[in-house]
Amino acid sequence: MCSILNLIDTAKTHLSNIGLADSTIQTYQERSFNQIIRRYEEEGDYTYDQVIMEDLIDDVEQQYIGGSISRQTRNWRLRGVKILQEIYETGNFDWKVFPGRSDYAVRDSFAVEINELLDSFSFSLSEKHVAEIKNIVVRYAVFLDVNGIVSFQAATPECMRRFLDLMHESRPKSMDKVVSSLKKLYTFLETKGMLVNNVWMLLASPRSREHYVKPAIPKPELIQMVNQIDRMKAPGKRDYAIFVLAITTGLRAGDIVSIKLADVFWQENEIRLIQGKTNQLLILPLQSCARDALADYILNERPTSKEQFIFLRSCAPYSALRDGGSVASIFRKYLGKAGIIHQLNDGRTFHGIRRSLATTMVTEGVPVTTVSQVLGHQAVRATRQYISLDIVGLRKCVLPLSSIGGDKK
Repeated sequence: MCSILNLIDTAKTHLSNIGLADSTIQTYQERSFNQIIRRYEEEGDYTYDQVIMEDLIDDVEQQYIGGSISRQTRNWRLRGVKILQEIYETGNFDWKVFPGRSDYAVRDSFAVEINELLDSFSFSLSEKHVAEIKNIVVRYAVFLDVNGIVSFQAATPECMRRFLDLMHESRPKSMDKVVSSLKKLYTFLETKGMLVNNVWMLLASPRSREHYVKPAIPKPELIQMVNQIDRMKAPGKRDYAIFVLAITTGLRAGDIVSIKLADVFWQENEIRLIQGKTNQLLILPLQSCARDALADYILNERPTSKEQFIFLRSCAPYSALRDGGSVASIFRKYLGKAGIIHQLNDGRTFHGIRRSLATTMVTEGVPVTTVSQVLGHQAVRATRQYISLDIVGLRKCVLPLSSIGGDKK
């Protein structure tokens, strides 16, 4: 028998031991642990109960989707619950980012249409893209349900606006995906003859988008980071191969993680893979430095494993790297070792390597269409942003002030 009060005291000790400030631990107490204690008080028993903990998670998610609590409040409360669950189950707590909720329960009237919608994309969109659509559409369904609406067709313009406002609060930079996913849902319903109102017309309204030039990581800093990699001990050869591959191909972190042994064509000096973002085949030349780095890792450091993916964890269990976030963590490790400070939107991210390659190609006179093919863009429009980083080239386009006209004196 374990008291929830004793468990909370243990959790705060663990949080202190991993270096959290007293003020942060106090915030956990006020914004999460106190809510948990209050729930156990209502039950009249402080003995830890897994059913109560799961109910707490469901309550928080329902409040969040219903719009009664903010995203920040949701995250504090959920994290507090999950910390206590882990300590109860394992006796310890390792600092981590807990995965988001992806198993919201939806009533059958929504579930059938959602499943049919997702099935219609099974051959045309990547698994990642379908998962993004599912996440948004399911959240929309739960939001409607919480507000007493039991079908997509019964949604009102007011409900649509409230949902868009809620999503804008939690993911303001992803509203294009939100609107696009809802458009796909209502287009699908329309083709099936299931729409009885025109609420979906709200999604056709144009919205203003933020456009700004994203910088690339400076080459000297990138070289400085690579110089921090010790290839004489693991996981140095792996990390070096990841960096060289990114620098020479511009592959996204998620695509590097997904490269399989069979994707490397050694004799042809090529990598052939399906891009996670577009679900399209991408064939890239494998430069000698990248080929040698991959071979060195595979032959001399990669753990013995039946895994089909090239890049593996450096400690047991020797499974594949989880996702692009794992590569981003590797990048941040060497960013710190190089003593480079990263600030928001300064280009010092793993994706900044991709921008660096594209910018270099543009400044060296490589046609934008070729750059687009190398980056795996489906349209040249997505590649044009790199022209804005070519300062030398842009200077050639400057018009003299005399072109403005006006009175001459």
